[in-house]
Amino acid sequence: MRHAAMLGLLFAASMSTLCAAAPVPPAAPEAEVKHVIKTLPGITVDTGAKEVRLEGLVCLQKGALELLVCSEGSREHESVVVVKAKPSHVTFALALLGLQPGRPGFITEGGAYSPPAGAVVEITARFTMTEGTRSKTVEVPAWKLLRPSGAEAGLERPLQWVYVGQSGDEALKDSDREGTVVCLSNFTEAVLDVPFESSSVNADLLYEANPDVVPPLRTPVELILRPTGQRVEPKKVECEVVLRKGRPPLLDSREVALAALKDAVNAMPVDVRTAVLRAEAQEAFGRVMEVHDILRDALMQVRLMVLQPAPVQAKPPGPPLAVAVEADDRVRVADKTYSLEVFGSKAATILAGVERASITAGKAVSFKTVAEVMVIIRGQGVAATLVRSEAAPSKP
Repeated sequence: MRHAAMLGLLFAASMSTLCAAAPVPPAAPEAEVKHVIKTLPGITVDTGAKEVRLEGLVCLQKGALELLVCSEGSREHESVVVVKAKPSHVTFALALLGLQPGRPGFITEGGAYSPPAGAVVEITARFTMTEGTRSKTVEVPAWKLLRPSGAEAGLERPLQWVYVGQSGDEALKDSDREGTVVCLSNFTEAVLDVPFESSSVNADLLYEANPDVVPPLRTPVELILRPTGQRVEPKKVECEVVLRKGRPPLLDSREVALAALKDAVNAMPVDVRTAVLRAEAQEAFGRVMEVHDILRDALMQVRLMVLQPAPVQAKPPGPPLAVAVEADDRVRVADKTYSLEVFGSKAATILAGVERASITAGKAVSFKTVAEVMVIIRGQGVAATLVRSEAAPSKP
């Protein structure tokens, strides 16, 4: 039982910034507490069975959907099931099974959509149905709760979800605010999302609730999330071609002869249907259009952009030139010593290319002489500072 108490303390501390304190769950048999965690609200994490179980209720039996599962007080009007847990809680629970966050979908620079990617998670719905005086437990794959928009029958093929997850406090806050636990339309705040492009525009929604399978409103539902061990990797959906005057094209940073560019583009994966074409301003217009047509003929959407010159790296300033003002109005620069008069007359040559100078003064040097040397140096456009003195210069 000490082990159970330690688990409770560990996860209460870990979730202090994600959720309010939850009541301590009742004691469980010794065999169960070794791998079952019930600290999170409405969630059971079973590390032995490698599954996360969510407590929920049916909130929609008919209608168009953007989500399969939402959290309370968020998107119940467009989800099948509402759960007690917040997205941040579900994110943390799946992390306890060892899942690493994937990547939400996003729009590329060229305007293509790169779909969500991550670990594949299987979702099962378990609920009780009553027929007359008899009750039975029903367990179905969650995708069977859906049907295509406008269809009479349910989905014919299984639907996958990937663990996008969220990392960072702000991303978790956004996810909790939106309530996006399991999505059917792509949302960057999703915990689990479909691994393909799916619009959230009402007229283009892909799915609706399947009333032949979804139980009546307010029916308690347990959702079981199980990682399959598979992953959906990010898809390459865009290529980049760079044109510099007098050089062969670069296709995704790889040099390709112009004559071979057509074959190289046509050999790219079928998902690559967008290209960013960057051309130097000095590049011949005819050559730019030739490459543009090669990309277009490969059935790609082409975004033409001017290639911006690489930023000039600022040269770090060198050390300042050491100038020592010595007795008898002598000025020493490096290994040469000049009279004040000669230093003034040859300052342009002595200080050529110098940006900064540091002046030191000998013991017997007057402030007036130091000031004259500084005026001469600054007169050549050189920044001059008195950095130290071997001894305080004497007053005039």
